[in-house]
Amino acid sequence: MLVSAIIPAFDEEKTIAKTVSALQAVDEIDEIIVIDDGSRDRTADESKEAGAITFSLAENCGKGQALQVGCAISQGEILLLLDADLQDTAQEAIALLRPVMRGEADMSIAVIPLSAGKGGFGLAQRLSRWAVQRSGGPKMAQPLSGQRAFRRQIWRELGFSGGFGVETALSMGVHRRGYRMVEVPVLMSHRRTTKDWKGVVHRGRQFLHVFLAIVRHWRWLI
Repeated sequence: MLVSAIIPAFDEEKTIAKTVSALQAVDEIDEIIVIDDGSRDRTADESKEAGAITFSLAENCGKGQALQVGCAISQGEILLLLDADLQDTAQEAIALLRPVMRGEADMSIAVIPLSAGKGGFGLAQRLSRWAVQRSGGPKMAQPLSGQRAFRRQIWRELGFSGGFGVETALSMGVHRRGYRMVEVPVLMSHRRTTKDWKGVVHRGRQFLHVFLAIVRHWRWLI
C-alpha cells in the first residue's frame, strides 16, 4: 500500500530540508511531496535539493489549498500530512502510519508533548474540541494537530478548505461519516506560537478559521 507524505510549507527554508531528510529514513513512505505555498525565501530550492517532489504555488493560498494540491498530485492510498518544521522528529511519523496500515484506524492524529511556557490561550483548541465532540467524536487531546495519517478515501469524501480550520473540519467529518480515528502520542517537536503580539495575531486567525469551518459544516453539529 503506497504512502504519500505531504508537507505544506511557507517560508520554511531553515527547516524543510531536515524534515524531508528525516522522512526519507522511514521505509514505509513511498513519496515525499512539498507544496511551497508562495514562499518568499528558498523553501522550494531547499526542498528540491533534499530530494522531495516540490510543487510551488504562485502565491500564498493557505494551508487548505496547499494540502488539496498535494493530495491531488499524490499517488498514495495512505496520506500522511506533516508540518514543515518537524525536522529530525519527522521520523516519528512511523507511529502515525502503523494503525492505519494495520487496519486498526482510518485516521491517526499525533499528540505532541507541549512545551512549558509556549502556546496560546487555548481558545481555538477548546472551540475545535467542542465541535468534534458535538459531531459525535471523543474529547480530543489535540484537535488542532496537523500531523495526521489517513486513508485516501477520507480526502476524496471531505477534501480540504478553510485555512487553519482544516483539522477541525477533518475531525468533524470523520466521525459523521463513521470512520475510526485514534490519537497517537509521538515525540515530535515544532515551533509553537507564544503569547507575544505575533503569536496573538496568529492565534486570532486560527480561531477565526476554526469558527468559519464549524459554520461551514454546521449540519454536522445537529
